Amino acid sequence: MVREDAFRPPPDAAVLNEAGVCRTGSVSGLACAPTGDLPIAHAVISAATRDCGGQARIVETESDARGNFRLTGLAPGVTEVTLTAGNFVGRFAVEVLGGADVFLSGGLSNKVCLRADAARLAVLTGNFDRMQDRLDDLGFSYDLYCGGSSGHREARRMLADWDRLRRYQILFVNCASGIDLRATNREVQVIVENLRRFVAEGGSMYVSDLAADFVERLWPGQVDFEMTVPGEGRADACCVCTECPDGCVDREAGPTLNCPEGDDLPQACRRTSGVIGRGAPGEIPSRIVSPFLQSYLDDEALDVVLDLGGWVSILAVDRSVEVLVEGEADGRPLMVLLQPVEGGGRVAYTSFHNHRQATEAMKQILRALVFRL
Repeated sequence: MVREDAFRPPPDAAVLNEAGVCRTGSVSGLACAPTGDLPIAHAVISAATRDCGGQARIVETESDARGNFRLTGLAPGVTEVTLTAGNFVGRFAVEVLGGADVFLSGGLSNKVCLRADAARLAVLTGNFDRMQDRLDDLGFSYDLYCGGSSGHREARRMLADWDRLRRYQILFVNCASGIDLRATNREVQVIVENLRRFVAEGGSMYVSDLAADFVERLWPGQVDFEMTVPGEGRADACCVCTECPDGCVDREAGPTLNCPEGDDLPQACRRTSGVIGRGAPGEIPSRIVSPFLQSYLDDEALDVVLDLGGWVSILAVDRSVEVLVEGEADGRPLMVLLQPVEGGGRVAYTSFHNHRQATEAMKQILRALVFRL
């Protein structure tokens, strides 16, 4: 029987048979996302156990490209096994048998799937990207905060409230979230400070396309973007406030595309803000550089389709930044991963995303990216 809420001490010791041979056992399985449809490659599977002398030790292995794993050298008895994929963690208790291999699932199936709440996730909606669709594919639960040019006050309030933001382990920022980080208002500076602290303390972020300022403004010099900045300076106070006076609240405002329950942002603040890209529409033959992502697609080649112009391209990255996907012709990065603070969380940025042009291969890469965060 598998119990995911168990935190058990390791068994006393591996046992010796009549011939004086130490008899350990093993557990095996297939690591998968909550839906059970997507195997998780390169997940870390570990357990605390004891050797024949009773000495405590940690045994560890990694799932292969198909999600399969086998953890060996375990003392017989009820053992807690931990499965980790990025910020996602599952804990399972299983009865280890000396000299035998048992499924970690505790049954006839070899699948060991993470729970929907294996990590605490927040998603900021946007005008063009829908990373929440890929989280739905995987079966993870998340909190959704409405964003986009027509309404983004709830997302802004969450980002400005450290006690709310710190509850999460991963923050997904969709393209064109509507939040302008270039405004010099104190409310915006609080958001910037909170986001930097969030990553420094281990939180990770997904950022796409026109949300490039969530990288550029937070960690300048890490990624060099090709984009136009319409302007900087102080914004209208009603457009950036979190604790807003009555004069900044539109009581008649109705639902928007991303805010079905309504958003009280004044009409004057419902406009496109942030950066503008210069990328041209078309199909870009690309190469998946990351071995981790390659294992999810069984190929290095990826055709990136961009059906709209104005997307933000990457000119260059700091040498500490990992390039995940690059254009085949010019070698320019299309998806990157950075760790701005040593020991902190990771930040993924992708020029391509889940707009209506996304191919199944592009979607698969975006699903896989979740497990690098």
